[in-house]
Amino acid sequence: MDEQHCKTPTGEEELQLMLAGLGKRSLALTESTTHTEESYEHDLSPEKTAECPVCRKDFNINVIEAHASGCGLRSAAHEGNRKTSALSLNSFQSLEEILEWVTLQVDDGGTFSIVVSRDDLYTRAMMQWQRQKRSSPKHRLRVSFFGEDGIDTGALSKEFFTEMIAEIENKLFVGGADKKGKNPLYCLSSLDQNHFRTAGEMMVASVAQGGPPPNFMREWCYKYLTTQTDSDSMHVSVSDVTDPELVQLITEVNSATDDSIHTLIDSIVNCGFTGKISCVNKDAIVRAIVLHATTRVVPMLDQLRKGMELYNMKKVLQAHADLCQPLFVPTEDDELGCDSQLFTYPTLH
Repeated sequence: MDEQHCKTPTGEEELQLMLAGLGKRSLALTESTTHTEESYEHDLSPEKTAECPVCRKDFNINVIEAHASGCGLRSAAHEGNRKTSALSLNSFQSLEEILEWVTLQVDDGGTFSIVVSRDDLYTRAMMQWQRQKRSSPKHRLRVSFFGEDGIDTGALSKEFFTEMIAEIENKLFVGGADKKGKNPLYCLSSLDQNHFRTAGEMMVASVAQGGPPPNFMREWCYKYLTTQTDSDSMHVSVSDVTDPELVQLITEVNSATDDSIHTLIDSIVNCGFTGKISCVNKDAIVRAIVLHATTRVVPMLDQLRKGMELYNMKKVLQAHADLCQPLFVPTEDDELGCDSQLFTYPTLH
């Protein structure tokens, strides 16, 4: 009869078993047990598990204590940050405090990974951002560029935000000659593809994760986003019209004579004016064009605001519209093209 021996793993073997989630095991083997039989007997040994009291997931009994300890700390810290955030939401005194707060809202418990191409950054980034189902933009962004080596430790994501915010400005917004900000582009295909919502998420994520602020919107757009006003009470003027065709139409109406104004009938009617088209009604016609130019982009602003719900930023904007305005509306320095560092992001320890 074969004599049984107790086989206890060495330190090196124990480490390998722990990495495999098996912990420290002792097996009773006979002297004649082959390697195959030993492996078979080891595989049949039931793995003992226990439920983590915090996250309610099953873990090997050899690691459950260490996991539960760390899991509890993470949950407690997250809950503490959440409560602190809720309490301080309406008590910010400066833009710096808001930037520090929104930086803390980034969930470092996971990553939001996308792979983009420098050749077609806008299209690829929009598609990747929307199709990423395994994670959430609430997590820390990690970016990879096609054909490039390197691990994103923060520099690549900041580069992405810098380039993508510029792409959003150029492709989804249109500015006027006064350089006092831009209106959303009237583009139904972009609206249908939810590009404005995705742009809103990217804009907030850029502010939260060290990218540039998207300070290129006209003031009336920003006030609409932050006050939840309806289109009937918007305060807009001729200078807020940025669409080149409508700007040209306003110029032609203002310079029209009694004989030439009739050549503009179709364009004026398309803007919703239903009164008598004559020079006597020039002011009313121009006002109709202004309202047409601004109210037609309200659905784009609504979708943009939906994206700005990321990190609860919409609530912060509504509570502190004046403090946050420099993040979204150009200042005098921006209009003059000054190369100044307006925002210093807090260093978190």
